[in-house]
Amino acid sequence: MTYFDKDMENLNHPAVIPVDERYGRFQFTEDELDDESSAYSVASSAHNFLVENGRRYHDYKNGHPFPYDEVSEENEIVLHEMCLLLLDNKYFLSPINESSLRCVADVGTGLGLWAEGMAEKYPDTQVVGIDTAPRPRAIYPNLSHIMFDATDEWVLDDPSMKFDLVHIRSLFVGVKDWDALYKQCFDNMNSGAWIEQMEVEIEALTDDEEILPNSQLRALCDFTREMSAAAGRDFQISSAMKKKVEEAGFVDVQEQRLKLPLGPWPTDPKLKDVGRFYERFYKTGLQGWLLQICTRNMGWTLDQVNDACIKAFQEINSRQQHFWYPL
Repeated sequence: MTYFDKDMENLNHPAVIPVDERYGRFQFTEDELDDESSAYSVASSAHNFLVENGRRYHDYKNGHPFPYDEVSEENEIVLHEMCLLLLDNKYFLSPINESSLRCVADVGTGLGLWAEGMAEKYPDTQVVGIDTAPRPRAIYPNLSHIMFDATDEWVLDDPSMKFDLVHIRSLFVGVKDWDALYKQCFDNMNSGAWIEQMEVEIEALTDDEEILPNSQLRALCDFTREMSAAAGRDFQISSAMKKKVEEAGFVDVQEQRLKLPLGPWPTDPKLKDVGRFYERFYKTGLQGWLLQICTRNMGWTLDQVNDACIKAFQEINSRQQHFWYPL
């Protein structure tokens, strides 16, 4: 059955996710309780890296505004596991004949978790991870990593290589020129190939009848618009990527919106676990998402950033609201 006979599997969630009434009585682990009194901080150093406010950043082409250290690694691992759970262990949703999958690119590969999973699952497929930060040696013979800015012209080990699938995940703020990135993807893909991108919309939503007054989570979502303007980085690429992908020349573009519960408040066992992962993703990520942009571009101090994180963690830990974010 071809794509034209059957649309890609619809994963959209019900309009309202049932709430587990026990959610307000959930206990916390010791690590989670620590979130109320301190924000994550890691001090380390490495060649060609910058340590700033206790977090480590890579400096390739003026670097990335998000940290690149042990905490960010945990954040990336949590995201990867959450996505696998959410998609029922599928690495992509595009309607590709797996037997014809020969070359795959993972743009913004980070730790290379998705790329490694693809290389293991498809040993006859060449998988290329692309990032601006160095990666350790690939552990699969069909996996390679290339360090360059994917908005520039792609220079591959094999100049004749064209990709059947290009994968992008959680690259918000990491790209300054999305039009250039999508053009490079398009120019380096086979006819009939697919591009697939997954991004979280920075918008805390709820189906509750009442909303907590002065919600820190909602305030931070609104604040990211100011951060985008101050840093020239797009926190809201999720709302524009469909249009930009189409403008790059891609056709048959589909968009699906899933709900990511922030915390284990759903009754559905799968969504409850997704909520646990997403809460951990938020808590291990928030300080890094705020820190450099707020201190460099918006006049904040480190204490102000940490205080904003603490208030957000306390709001989550109160278990009073059932927030979800669109994916």
